[in-house]
Amino acid sequence: MMLLQSINKKNARSNERGAALITTLMIATLVLAAGGALVLTTGMSATNSIDATAEMQAYYGAEAGLQQALNVLRGNVASHDVAGTPKMSFRNAVTADKSNMSGDAATAPRLSGWLTYNYTSTGSAFVDRVKVSPTDNTYTPFTGIAFGLTISDPDSTPVADGEPTRLVIKSIGYGPKGATKRLEMVVQRNAINFTVPAAITVVGANPMVFSLGNSNASGYTGNDISSPPMAGVSAIAVTAGLNTSQAQLTINALNAQGGGTNQVSPSTALALDASNTPPFLLSADATRLFLVDAREIAAGENRYFTTGAAAIAAGLGTSLVPLTTVVDNYGGTAMTLGTGFQGAGLLIVTGDLITDGSTDFEGVIMVLGGTFNRNGNGNGHIDGGIIVASLDPRPTATTGFGAPTFAVNGAGNSDVRYNSTAVRKAFDSTGVSVAGVHEY
Repeated sequence: MMLLQSINKKNARSNERGAALITTLMIATLVLAAGGALVLTTGMSATNSIDATAEMQAYYGAEAGLQQALNVLRGNVASHDVAGTPKMSFRNAVTADKSNMSGDAATAPRLSGWLTYNYTSTGSAFVDRVKVSPTDNTYTPFTGIAFGLTISDPDSTPVADGEPTRLVIKSIGYGPKGATKRLEMVVQRNAINFTVPAAITVVGANPMVFSLGNSNASGYTGNDISSPPMAGVSAIAVTAGLNTSQAQLTINALNAQGGGTNQVSPSTALALDASNTPPFLLSADATRLFLVDAREIAAGENRYFTTGAAAIAAGLGTSLVPLTTVVDNYGGTAMTLGTGFQGAGLLIVTGDLITDGSTDFEGVIMVLGGTFNRNGNGNGHIDGGIIVASLDPRPTATTGFGAPTFAVNGAGNSDVRYNSTAVRKAFDSTGVSVAGVHEY
């Protein structure tokens, strides 16, 4: 019996001969498959990494295009081939013969008269790319980075209406291996822009202090004195209610002594309401938020001051180079503008402001927190607009508007005249701002 069992076990084992070899081959096959998959994955990862790098470089190219366009719009780049070498403006940016170089076959404005397009891609009828590294004479679409631009006015602003308020800049970035990225940016002509309601706008609670002086020669007009003139505005605008009737009585009294000619034109005070008031003047909190932004803009240009004397010493701008100036003198010494030309641009004062009867200023004067007083005889011209609002301008304040003060005393023939060009230059002095950027 024992012998028989031993023979059976031996016969059973003989059927298992070669199993180890098969097992080894199966394990080797699995290892080989895993190794192949690893090699394939590694290769794909390397390819993806290279492609991702190329796409990122194309993105950088598109960003470079947007930045170069901003440099041109901000006046930091001189024209290299535009007839008359005009100064860059939003209107010129979307006007083909002012934006593009002479002989440019492109139909769309693309700033080729200001930026150097120096590569022609395969199949293009004209030079269509700007090398990011202009000295790289070995640029090819497979190794280099470049961009191309187009500029447009999304509002199709008529030439008769002046400068477009915003532009759309499209930038195509080109990276190695044919990679491309497209970015679109909307830029506004200025960081601060709103419709000026009147030559003189006074916001606040009743009873306000409001005087236009007692001279039969001074004048206040909302008719545009710019050339060519744009649509006019009101001469006087005040917060609706009792202030409106008070302002109208003052206007009527001054017009009555003008020898048959209205010294205030138009002669009806505009009542400010939600439909015609600039958004930042709808509440004291909105005004304080506006001032936070204005302070940052001015500080970025080293134009933020805590005293009027410091601001005047630094200069308040010229007709050719208007400036944005913020004087944060709330609770301190009044800022005083003397005789003759005092400046141009946007002047924001949070405390009291005193002007002379012979003070000349071009632009927009905003007294947001203090009083405005014009003293003495003179023949000064404030061309643009004046805005006065009574409030605590400190960011932490929570109170509403108080009773404002706009007071003129003395004789003379000084005046306040709405000037759309001076207003536009004042806002433009705040600088081009980016409203948004997105990939398309």
